[in-house]
Amino acid sequence: MIKNEHTTIDKIALSEFDMHYEHLGENEKQWCHDEMVNNPDWLNPFWKQESYQSETDKLCNKLGILNYKTK
Repeated sequence: MIKNEHTTIDKIALSEFDMHYEHLGENEKQWCHDEMVNNPDWLNPFWKQESYQSETDKLCNKLGILNYKTK
């Protein structure tokens, strides 16, 4: 089981090295960390934008299911 799967640092590892973060060497892990901390593209990705709506949000709004996150 991959413990960092689908995290920002794992997405960086996959995009740069085509490997999951936990399979990288120490130098590559440090590079991913530095990239995550210093690169504005990773600091403020589209899914963290205030106007971002996930597919689930869109579907629930379409079906009239309101406040599903607060139940």
